[in-house]
Amino acid sequence: MQQTRTIAIFTDLDGTLLDHDDYRWDAARPAIERIRSLSIPLIAVSSKTLAELDHIQLNYGLFDGLIGENGGVISLGGEVEQPGPSSQTIDSARDAIIAAVNVPLGSFRTVPPEMIATETGLTLDDAIRAGQRHCSDPLIWQPSEQDIEIATDIASQFSLKLVKGGRFHTLCGPSNKGAAMKRMLERLVVSGRLGDGDGDGDTNTAISTIALGDSANDIPMLAAADIAVQIPPKRGIRSEPLLTHSDLRIAPYPGPEGWNAALQSILDQIINTNKKSEVLHG
Repeated sequence: MQQTRTIAIFTDLDGTLLDHDDYRWDAARPAIERIRSLSIPLIAVSSKTLAELDHIQLNYGLFDGLIGENGGVISLGGEVEQPGPSSQTIDSARDAIIAAVNVPLGSFRTVPPEMIATETGLTLDDAIRAGQRHCSDPLIWQPSEQDIEIATDIASQFSLKLVKGGRFHTLCGPSNKGAAMKRMLERLVVSGRLGDGDGDGDTNTAISTIALGDSANDIPMLAAADIAVQIPPKRGIRSEPLLTHSDLRIAPYPGPEGWNAALQSILDQIINTNKKSEVLHG
């Protein structure tokens, strides 16, 4: 029997689908409506917490599945699983770091939301959602190099990492966006949302994956996709390719405008290819 070609799309949010400054996605609306009309699953893949992603989904209904905390937690159809470390492991490692370093240390999982709002500029409601973390914990501190070395060593003792982001050092596990993407694909197939549609977990169906991202933490996801789309920065010099990939596309514009243009082009290509195939095998 001829295999069915099926598509799934995985996207980063901030700076990719959402504008870097105002977090709007209006410019991507045409591609999103086209994706919906084609019944293509669209999966959010973000460093945001599941509470933050649920809030976006509640307001806009954009996604078919959610991957939060850089691959640490996955939600599909209301069922949540956590490939990232347990909250208890995160808390135990953080407490060990607090006891070992020479500076006061708080974290998103321990401080009041008012402090998260002050540190990030988020509204209080958004800060509450940002603090509802399953398997990662941004640290609030002013460390010396020695403190960072101590914390990194303690994290490794718990099989965790201390990752420096734009503003915070985050305590997290080895999970990443690429591994979570593969797990989400398995769940989509088993649920019947991809593949032959009967929910029997048939993995023989040919699935084509598209991933879109703009930064280094998106590289595992882009690398795992059949088609990788790199969204350029809104300001500054056009970025170099984030990775070597057999089918890497760099969007012509930053943010949702580039997201829209890149996906429209890819969908045109896929649909035209399928039409030609139907003619040849008709």
